Amino acid sequence: MRLLISVVAMLWGGLALAQDWNQEQSALWEVVAQSWVDDAGESGKWPDSYVHDSVVSWGAEWPVPRGKASIAKWTRFRDANSEVLEYELFPLAIVIEGDTGVTHYSVVSVRKNAEGKHIRSVEGIIETLHRKDGAWKYLSLGGFTIEDGDE
Repeated sequence: MRLLISVVAMLWGGLALAQDWNQEQSALWEVVAQSWVDDAGESGKWPDSYVHDSVVSWGAEWPVPRGKASIAKWTRFRDANSEVLEYELFPLAIVIEGDTGVTHYSVVSVRKNAEGKHIRSVEGIIETLHRKDGAWKYLSLGGFTIEDGDE
């Protein structure tokens, strides 16, 4: 129960903060949100159109940090063996200094796995993006599980 209250308070505070974003922060968030649309929709644009060649990703499900080729490989495997049924992003904070942006947000998602089972998860996400020639690309991807289980 304490965890639920903490998450709700965190999300509420983040939503209020998002309303105060400047144009630059909003533009960065649009890239993050669109990357989810393309990833969940399996358009083929994620990760290649969104990640920097030097990207590093690490989360609870991986034993070590991994690069662009690994992200692409496992994205294709996941897409072939499961389907995103629904997701919702909760932006919390965006900090931009020069051509570096850091996003903090959470996501609730429901995915159907290869056996047809619905899996619901809640994650905290921290990502660093780099801007080059006016375009934002993911440089670092990281996250942690808040809640994971069956729907």
